[in-house]
Amino acid sequence: MLRITQQQSPEAAKRYHATADYYREGQEVVGNWGGDAARMLGLRGLVDQDAFDRLCDNLHPRTGRPLTARTRSDRTVGYDFTFSVPKSVSLLYALTDDSAVAAAFRAAVGETMREIEAEMKARVRKGGRDVDRDTGNMVWAEFVHRTSRPVDDVPDPQLHAHCFAFNATWDAHERQWKAGQFRDLKRDAPYFQAAFRVRLANKLQDLGFGIVRTRDDFEIAGVPAGVLKRYSRRTEQVERVAAERGITDPDRKAELGAKTRERKGTPLAWDALRETWAARLSPAERDGLGRVGNRETSPPRPARGERAAVDYALDHCFAREAVVPERKLLTEALKRGLGAVTVRDAARELYTRPLIRGDHGGRAVATTPAMLDAESRLIAFARGGRGRFRPLADADRPLVRDWLNAGQKAAVRHVLGSRDRVTIVRGAAGTGKTKLEEELRDAFRERGVPVVALAQSADASRGVLRDEAGFADADTVARFLVNTGMQDRARNGVVLVDEASQLGTRDLLRVFDVADTIGARIVLVGDRRQHRAVAAGEPLALLEEKAGLPVAEVTDIIRQSGDYKKATKALSRGDIATGFAELDRLKWIKEVPDCDRDRVLAAAYLAAVAERKANGERKTALVVSPTHAEAGRVTRAVRDGLKAAGRLGAERVIATWRPAHLTDAQKADPTQYEAGDLLRFHQHAPGHKSGSRLILGAGATPPVGSADRFEVYRPAPLAVAVGDRLRVTAGGTTRDGKHRLDTGAVFTVKGFTRRGDVVDDRGWVIDREFGHLAHGYVVTSHASQGRTVDKVFVAQSGESFAASNRRQFYVSVSRGREQAVVFTDDKAQLLAAAARADDPLSATALAESRRRPPSLRQRLYKHLAFVRRMGTFARTHEIPSTHFHREMTQQHHQERGHER
Repeated sequence: MLRITQQQSPEAAKRYHATADYYREGQEVVGNWGGDAARMLGLRGLVDQDAFDRLCDNLHPRTGRPLTARTRSDRTVGYDFTFSVPKSVSLLYALTDDSAVAAAFRAAVGETMREIEAEMKARVRKGGRDVDRDTGNMVWAEFVHRTSRPVDDVPDPQLHAHCFAFNATWDAHERQWKAGQFRDLKRDAPYFQAAFRVRLANKLQDLGFGIVRTRDDFEIAGVPAGVLKRYSRRTEQVERVAAERGITDPDRKAELGAKTRERKGTPLAWDALRETWAARLSPAERDGLGRVGNRETSPPRPARGERAAVDYALDHCFAREAVVPERKLLTEALKRGLGAVTVRDAARELYTRPLIRGDHGGRAVATTPAMLDAESRLIAFARGGRGRFRPLADADRPLVRDWLNAGQKAAVRHVLGSRDRVTIVRGAAGTGKTKLEEELRDAFRERGVPVVALAQSADASRGVLRDEAGFADADTVARFLVNTGMQDRARNGVVLVDEASQLGTRDLLRVFDVADTIGARIVLVGDRRQHRAVAAGEPLALLEEKAGLPVAEVTDIIRQSGDYKKATKALSRGDIATGFAELDRLKWIKEVPDCDRDRVLAAAYLAAVAERKANGERKTALVVSPTHAEAGRVTRAVRDGLKAAGRLGAERVIATWRPAHLTDAQKADPTQYEAGDLLRFHQHAPGHKSGSRLILGAGATPPVGSADRFEVYRPAPLAVAVGDRLRVTAGGTTRDGKHRLDTGAVFTVKGFTRRGDVVDDRGWVIDREFGHLAHGYVVTSHASQGRTVDKVFVAQSGESFAASNRRQFYVSVSRGREQAVVFTDDKAQLLAAAARADDPLSATALAESRRRPPSLRQRLYKHLAFVRRMGTFARTHEIPSTHFHREMTQQHHQERGHER
């Protein structure tokens, strides 16, 4: 594991060296200097107190003079790169005191830190420039620790190293020491972590240990899981507190670990600790671990797996993104090939693949020829169908709903009068797209035009399109693609796709292919500023930009009014600052500290659902959060409020299933499964029928050969009480089979049967084995798209900022008719997070950027950047110079071709 933590306090940083005196008791190893910058400063060998403290104060360690030009009070002192080994490695080292294991660990840390150092940059702000320059040098102090923080005054074995990198690097171009630019290093932490794990695993295999790959890491073969758990008391302590507080995010758990740890008291001697740890083992366990430590039980080393690892990375990453950073591809390949690959050879293998490569935002990115072909076929289908058909109906027909506003009427006439194969209606949230779809439905019926209405989700299709827009047979895109009966109903007619922004490139292309076969035309209704598809690609935006289709845009928001409307209008344009300011002026952005925020939000939500409209009906309300972690915490606060008000009755714990959201590539990897996982088949597979379920027992082999035919769910107990609101998370039927349970549907629990089935407020009985249920008070922003309530409450604290962006904030805030109140812990940071763009690059745009003739200055800058990047890459991964020069020659010919 690798964690990178920013340190802004010189005094706190100095404590890294102060704690190193534990090495005298054998628990920790004295620090050592590392990095080319350390040698430039005359620092070698053991870390000395004075030099370390001076660097913390931004002073030259030898002269005591200021090191970099500026020393601000809020200056970042440095970054702590913390490397940790798997628990089995810590345990074996602790019990055997094998110096070879410690040497392997330190070597893996050193190699990874040198790779990190090679990518060090300095900020350049002179002459009006605002760029980063490669420097390739760092100075760090390495401290190796052998134990965890104590639990009940006794630590557990935990071999880890703190490499404290100071915020200084030598800029050879300007010939001065400057502050470092660590942003890209932090961004690429997953890659460096994967590279460290691969290096460590390989070195341990070289020593004769066997390696067992786990989901993202590895363990030493022959060390029982039960024994590992016995020496993970600190992890169990953090997990227990995290569960009590509803924390699931790994970063938040790490913060929790820092807050809950015990102080280090008087340390026990290393030999005394080893005796204490050994006493936890039975004689049989001690003998078994002894054989492992003596390398008597190591299995044969696996065959080289770079090809399979890179295949996996490509399949996994391009399932959800059209363009992927090359470093992310390499990260996934290293994780998949752990124990059977080297960092150098995995990079070489990826380097040989026929990807379409380019640069985006300073990062090397790539796409596949298959993805580019899919996008090209989409564009060609739409372009080829322009102006080749008769109008669908009379565009000037009297409208049944003559009260529609001008924008809605224009959109209806645009569709009816269209002569194109593909027609697009773009509508912001709350502009009444459903009402214009009703008008289209009536017009098609009058003309006798067959129409099938689709949406990506069951909630949007069977909910909105069926119940609100009146398309009685509306269904999901997935069902349409496999149901020939539905396809026949659209023959020579229209396929209308609502919420089209949530459709990925491959799925929309399949819809186009079906439409081509049955002679149907396509009407796409959506908003590219709302959430995009989980699957790869953003085809709605691609068609708008590249197919040359006229687009009808509905912009007049009718869901909200007054100042609320002003806010959502600004957000719909992407003007987050104006929309945010308007919400803040309404006092709807509430900054509440952690200790009170969830309770205050829950009280506001409960007060809202208790209100009544003029007609006596209760008002509707919803809580939206970007992440499941924060949503779960708010849910507990809401339920606590309901219990205190006496609105929840008898409670029991039911078994539920949470989706694992695995790609097909992940489902083909046996290490991704755990005992108790549920496999739900959506297609026939050998030994399994469509609709059947399989729960994996301990040691069971999952049917990875049929990975594309099932989804994976993990067990999760759920406390449910009479009066609770529950949401269906995957479609099914009631126990008697008479009623359909649609994904996203919400109901109130009326009671339970004797056998534990759930009875809802309609009297429907939901089998206790169904399990696809969750509390229905809070949903993620993505799940909220398409929903409308009277009041929406948004839970968006720092815990969720990493998942925040323009689309998310716009969708979350626009769900309400009357009010949208946002609860956060930091307004300024929330605004910054909400203003982040989420505009993924298409394969088409990447290919065009490579073909577009650059200016002389652009060519020169790109060439120099390329030389630096390839030189660093070749040195780091030891690629022979012939490979490097071949790539350089290809790049040169490409650019000369542009000039011609």
